[in-house]
Amino acid sequence: MLDQETRLKRSHIMLMKNKETSWYSGIMMMGKSEVSDAEFTAYTDGVNKKYSRPFMSKIKDDAKLRGLIMHENLHVALKHIQRCGDLFKENPKLANVSADFVVNDIIHNLFKRVNKTTLYLLI
Repeated sequence: MLDQETRLKRSHIMLMKNKETSWYSGIMMMGKSEVSDAEFTAYTDGVNKKYSRPFMSKIKDDAKLRGLIMHENLHVALKHIQRCGDLFKENPKLANVSADFVVNDIIHNLFKRVNKTTLYLLI
Protein backbone atom coordinates (compact mmCIF):
# COMPACT_ATOMS: atom_id res chain seq x y z
CA MET A 1 0.00 0.00 0.00
CA LEU A 2 1.28 3.45 -0.90
CA ASP A 3 1.95 6.08 1.72
CA GLN A 4 -0.09 9.29 1.51
CA GLU A 5 2.83 11.42 0.30
CA THR A 6 3.32 9.06 -2.67
CA ARG A 7 -0.40 9.08 -3.43
CA LEU A 8 -0.36 12.88 -3.36
CA LYS A 9 2.60 13.07 -5.78
CA ARG A 10 1.12 10.48 -8.14
CA SER A 11 -2.20 12.30 -8.16
CA HIS A 12 -0.51 15.60 -9.00
CA ILE A 13 1.35 13.97 -11.89
CA MET A 14 -1.80 12.37 -13.29
CA LEU A 15 -3.66 15.70 -13.14
CA MET A 16 -0.75 17.45 -14.85
CA LYS A 17 -0.74 14.87 -17.66
CA ASN A 18 -4.49 15.03 -18.34
CA LYS A 19 -5.39 17.46 -21.15
CA GLU A 20 -8.42 18.81 -19.27
CA THR A 21 -6.63 19.43 -15.97
CA SER A 22 -3.11 20.21 -17.18
CA TRP A 23 -4.10 23.88 -17.39
CA TYR A 24 -3.74 23.98 -13.60
CA SER A 25 -0.19 22.57 -13.55
CA GLY A 26 1.37 25.94 -12.75
CA ILE A 27 -0.96 26.39 -9.80
CA MET A 28 -0.21 22.87 -8.56
CA MET A 29 3.51 23.70 -8.65
CA MET A 30 3.05 26.87 -6.58
CA GLY A 31 3.81 26.68 -2.90
CA LYS A 32 4.04 23.40 -1.03
CA SER A 33 1.68 20.45 -1.01
CA GLU A 34 2.14 18.70 2.30
CA VAL A 35 0.57 15.86 4.21
CA SER A 36 -0.04 16.52 7.92
CA ASP A 37 -0.86 14.17 10.77
CA ALA A 38 -3.33 16.70 12.20
CA GLU A 39 -7.10 16.08 12.19
CA PHE A 40 -8.70 18.22 9.46
CA THR A 41 -9.63 17.58 5.83
CA ALA A 42 -7.54 19.85 3.62
CA TYR A 43 -6.93 23.57 3.28
CA THR A 44 -4.90 26.23 1.56
CA ASP A 45 -3.48 29.50 2.78
CA GLY A 46 -3.73 30.82 -0.78
CA VAL A 47 -0.39 29.39 -1.91
CA ASN A 48 0.44 26.26 0.10
CA LYS A 49 -1.87 23.26 0.32
CA LYS A 50 -2.13 20.90 3.31
CA TYR A 51 -3.84 17.53 3.35
CA SER A 52 -4.66 15.52 6.45
CA ARG A 53 -3.16 12.03 6.53
CA PRO A 54 -6.12 10.63 8.53
CA PHE A 55 -8.58 12.15 6.04
CA MET A 56 -6.59 10.99 3.01
CA SER A 57 -6.45 7.44 4.39
CA LYS A 58 -10.27 7.38 4.31
CA ILE A 59 -10.25 8.24 0.59
CA LYS A 60 -9.63 4.86 -1.04
CA ASP A 61 -10.49 5.98 -4.59
CA ASP A 62 -7.59 7.88 -6.20
CA ALA A 63 -10.01 9.74 -8.51
CA LYS A 64 -11.62 11.21 -5.38
CA LEU A 65 -8.20 12.17 -4.06
CA ARG A 66 -7.49 13.97 -7.34
CA GLY A 67 -10.85 15.74 -6.91
CA LEU A 68 -9.70 16.94 -3.48
CA ILE A 69 -6.39 18.12 -4.94
CA MET A 70 -8.20 20.01 -7.71
CA HIS A 71 -10.50 21.52 -5.09
CA GLU A 72 -7.64 23.01 -3.07
CA ASN A 73 -5.73 24.14 -6.15
CA LEU A 74 -8.80 25.87 -7.58
CA HIS A 75 -9.04 27.94 -4.38
CA VAL A 76 -5.45 29.02 -5.12
CA ALA A 77 -6.14 29.64 -8.83
CA LEU A 78 -9.19 31.77 -8.04
CA LYS A 79 -7.28 33.61 -5.29
CA HIS A 80 -10.12 33.10 -2.84
CA ILE A 81 -7.98 33.83 0.21
CA GLN A 82 -6.47 37.01 -1.25
CA ARG A 83 -9.62 38.37 -2.91
CA CYS A 84 -12.13 37.45 -0.22
CA GLY A 85 -10.03 37.91 2.91
CA ASP A 86 -12.46 40.39 4.46
CA LEU A 87 -15.38 38.03 3.89
CA PHE A 88 -13.47 35.17 5.51
CA LYS A 89 -12.83 37.38 8.56
CA GLU A 90 -16.43 38.59 8.76
CA ASN A 91 -18.17 35.24 8.32
CA PRO A 92 -15.70 32.37 7.81
CA LYS A 93 -18.32 29.63 7.46
CA LEU A 94 -20.40 31.46 4.85
CA ALA A 95 -17.31 32.57 2.91
CA ASN A 96 -15.96 29.01 2.88
CA VAL A 97 -19.27 27.53 1.71
CA SER A 98 -19.51 30.17 -1.03
CA ALA A 99 -15.95 29.57 -2.23
CA ASP A 100 -16.49 25.80 -2.13
CA PHE A 101 -19.66 26.17 -4.21
CA VAL A 102 -17.70 27.91 -6.98
CA VAL A 103 -14.81 25.42 -6.85
CA ASN A 104 -17.10 22.38 -6.82
CA ASP A 105 -19.05 23.74 -9.80
CA ILE A 106 -15.81 23.97 -11.80
CA ILE A 107 -14.87 20.41 -10.81
CA HIS A 108 -18.37 19.23 -11.70
CA ASN A 109 -17.98 20.74 -15.19
CA LEU A 110 -14.51 19.21 -15.54
CA PHE A 111 -15.97 15.85 -14.50
CA LYS A 112 -18.29 15.99 -17.52
CA ARG A 113 -15.23 16.10 -19.81
CA VAL A 114 -12.90 13.61 -18.13
CA ASN A 115 -13.11 9.91 -17.45
CA LYS A 116 -14.62 9.10 -14.04
CA THR A 117 -11.42 7.24 -13.19
CA THR A 118 -9.44 10.46 -13.67
CA LEU A 119 -11.33 12.91 -11.49
CA TYR A 120 -14.27 12.56 -9.16
CA LEU A 121 -15.95 15.23 -7.10
CA LEU A 122 -15.62 14.55 -3.39
CA ILE A 123 -18.85 15.76 -1.75
